[in-house]
Amino acid sequence: MMLQYIPQYIFAVCVAHMVYVGGAGVLKISEYNRSACTSAKDCNYNGQCNSGICKCTPQFTGNECGVFNFKPLNTENGIGLRTIDPNGLQVSSWGGSVHLADDGLYHMWAAEMTHGVGIKAWISNSQVVHAVADAPDTAPYRFVRKEIVAPVFAHEPTVSRAPTGEWVMFYTTNYGEKPGSQCNPPCLWGYNGTSALQCPNDQQCHANPRQPLASRMSYANSTDGPWSTPVLVPSPTESDTNMACIIRPNNSLVCAGRPDLGMLRADDWRDVTTYRTWQRPGGVAMRGEDPMLWEDHSNGVLHCVTHGGGWGQPYGYHYYSVDGGYTWGTANSDTKVYENTVEISHPPNTPAKILSRRERPHVVLGRKGEPIGLTNGVTEAWPCTLQLEPDRPPCKKPPVPGHNPKCGPGSNGTTIWCPVDYCYTLFQPLMTD
Repeated sequence: MMLQYIPQYIFAVCVAHMVYVGGAGVLKISEYNRSACTSAKDCNYNGQCNSGICKCTPQFTGNECGVFNFKPLNTENGIGLRTIDPNGLQVSSWGGSVHLADDGLYHMWAAEMTHGVGIKAWISNSQVVHAVADAPDTAPYRFVRKEIVAPVFAHEPTVSRAPTGEWVMFYTTNYGEKPGSQCNPPCLWGYNGTSALQCPNDQQCHANPRQPLASRMSYANSTDGPWSTPVLVPSPTESDTNMACIIRPNNSLVCAGRPDLGMLRADDWRDVTTYRTWQRPGGVAMRGEDPMLWEDHSNGVLHCVTHGGGWGQPYGYHYYSVDGGYTWGTANSDTKVYENTVEISHPPNTPAKILSRRERPHVVLGRKGEPIGLTNGVTEAWPCTLQLEPDRPPCKKPPVPGHNPKCGPGSNGTTIWCPVDYCYTLFQPLMTD
C-alpha cells in the first residue's frame, strides 16, 4: 500500500485517527476536529486535550466535548414526571430541579399546571410540586408526584443544597399579592393536560395593576418540608429572573439569571440583605434563558446550560467559567449541547421522539457530583411555537412530528400557536462509563 504525504497542518487540524480498511488498501478518516485543541479549555473542561484531540468524559461528546452524550430512552424504566390524576387524566408539568437526597432517592421540584391545562396557561395556573423517583439512585427515571410545595401562582423552581443541609428553593411567584395579580386568575377550562383554546396565555394578561413576576427564596430542613416563609430576592426587572444558584461551603451564593441580568452573589444565602446587585459577566455573550449551574469539584470549574431562547428553539447551549462566574467561555458558540430528538431503545423499533419544545434544562448530578442526566420541560405535539397563525379547517390526521401543519386551530389572535399544549418533565440519562 502506498501512503501519500499529508501536510502537518492538515493532519493537526483535521485528523483524529485513521483506520486501515483491510483489503481495499485505503486509509479512512473516521473522526475529525474542526481545530486542534491545546488544553482542556478547548474541550469545554468536559474532557482533556490529548495530542491535539479532545478526549471527552463519558457524559459529553463532539469535537469540543460540548454535546451531551445521552443514552437512548428505555421507556419501560420511566422517562421523568408524567402524572396521571385519580380520573386517569394527564397532568402537565414543566421542568424539574432534581437532587439526590439523604434517603438515597432522587427528589424533584417541578412546576405543575392546575385545572387540567397545559403550558400555554402557565402564567395563571402554575404551582410547585415535589416528586420522588420510585427507584434507587441507579435508575432515577420515573418520578411520582407527592405534594404541593407552593400553590398558584408559583413557577420555575430551582433547588440548591446548603452545606448545613437545608434545601433552598428559588422560584417565581406572586406570594403575598392578590390572586391573579401576576396576569389572570387560573383558567378552569383544561382537560387531560391541555388548555382549552379560550384559556388566556401570557400575551393576554388582564390584571390591572399587574404585579411583577418576583423571585423569592424559601428553605426547608427536609425534602418533605415544611418550607419557610418566602422572602423577596432583589431584582432590577419586573420579569421573571430564571435564577439558578449554587451554595458554596462558606454559605455564600452564586446565581445565574437571564443573560440580560447576569450573575447574582451573596455573602450568606439566608440573608437577602447580603444579596448584591445583578451584574453581567465578562467573556462570551451567553445565549438563551433558563440557566442551570453546577460545579466540577475536581477542578472548581463552573458549568452552565441554558435553553436556546423562545418557544421555537428546542435546544440549548453550554458555557464554562474558571473564575467563579465572573467570566464565561465556550469552545464553540454555535454548538448545541442538547437538541429536540430523543432516541428510544425500548420498546424495540420505537421511532425517536421529535419534541416541539425542550426547555428548562436541569442537569442531574450523581453521588460524586458527576452529571448523570438532564431534565427538561417538553411538549411532543406539533405545532407548539411562537407564530401568528389563523384558524384553518380541521386536520384530517395528526400533524407529523417535526413539521408545523397547514390545518387546525390557529394562535387565537396571539403569536402562541400550540393547540395541544400538554407538557411533561422529561428525564434523559447520560452515558457515565
